[in-house]
Amino acid sequence: MTSIFCITSIKGNSIGYLTRLCKASKNFNSVTQVAFMKTLVNKPHTPKPSPFPYWKKQCNDLNMTFDPTTLRFDENSKLIVVDGPPAVGKSKLCEQIAKEFGLLYMPPPVFDEMYINYYGFDIRSLNLQLKDEWHIRDLTHFLRDPNHQGTAQIQYNIFMMRIDQYMNALLHILATGQGVVLNRSIFTEAAYMHAMYNSGYLSKRAVNEFEMMRTNTFHLLLRPHLVIYLDATPETVLERIKKRGNKDEINSKVFTKKFLSDLSIATKEKCLYWLSSHSEILIYDWNKESNHMDIINDIENLNLEEEAKKEKFEDWVFVDTLELIESLQMYHTKNYIFFTLGHTTISEIAPEMYMSNDALEAINELLSKVDTEKYATNCNPKRDKIPWIMKDRNFEFSICRRTPRDFINCDLFKLPC
Repeated sequence: MTSIFCITSIKGNSIGYLTRLCKASKNFNSVTQVAFMKTLVNKPHTPKPSPFPYWKKQCNDLNMTFDPTTLRFDENSKLIVVDGPPAVGKSKLCEQIAKEFGLLYMPPPVFDEMYINYYGFDIRSLNLQLKDEWHIRDLTHFLRDPNHQGTAQIQYNIFMMRIDQYMNALLHILATGQGVVLNRSIFTEAAYMHAMYNSGYLSKRAVNEFEMMRTNTFHLLLRPHLVIYLDATPETVLERIKKRGNKDEINSKVFTKKFLSDLSIATKEKCLYWLSSHSEILIYDWNKESNHMDIINDIENLNLEEEAKKEKFEDWVFVDTLELIESLQMYHTKNYIFFTLGHTTISEIAPEMYMSNDALEAINELLSKVDTEKYATNCNPKRDKIPWIMKDRNFEFSICRRTPRDFINCDLFKLPC
């Protein structure tokens, strides 16, 4: 069965696939899904075409005209997001869901992916040679000094990494048919901005600019089929932060009961409420961790199927195969969405969100002297044994991250049926 479907078909490869995989509705211009998600032990084996090799071929009209795109989709071709406060246990649940349903789990992006290159050089090592206000900062800097003027830049980079990863998730689902589980997503990042503003870590103009970025881009992203929110009181979260043992988190003045309370309220009222018209929302009391299998059973009993006249999941209903291919192209190259992201529609921007020209010039001058920064990945004649002109130049999946881990759990040649 196909979960992601076309209302009408104009490509030669679509009509046959939709007829084979979907049940026709009374309205001949649409198709109706008839199955819910199934765990691998309950899922019948259905032979499918190999995934489109987006890791080495572009998703363009030429490559995909005769590609059996919709044949890859089934009842498990879904996007699930597990959300909740820090240290609540999201990663463990993500891994369990991925294992039970045969989905790809993408770990949350971290700053090492942005700052450490393919050869292991960490751009943050340049901080010793830079003025304090020019330092390349990460989450650790925020936890240690949240009132620093560089906090807005840290949040901007987190926003960029989140939206970058979300496009990778959409690309993977549409190109392979395999569903994806995300540990948080770009759609709840506004809650952190709200809590940071209430604590005085972000200015109002920075919050307004982040809101503009959300408005510019969110309508271009297919929203998740399901968001699972693990709810816990600030007291429980603080206990689990101590249990996790990260000294920067434990000693940080960021994680107060007020901050965690603001974060929880903003997530529910500003983010989940908005998402509820597009996605299914499941909220669990996670003050005492529940049985993961209960959540697995709840997922199996949810109707996550797309319908042409249904507001929920309407993002995943494509007018025709051409529109599906256009979406693949957009999430593959990412250029259009990142261009739209920076389109200014407000009167006053927040300069503290961006590095100054002087800082960029100083950093670039230092990087010009670093051997591993002089060449693109796999093209360094001093580091790569095989001449770079003979190497297979795979496509980069991330614009703002140098070594993303989004696909570390994916065996591209052994995707579940």
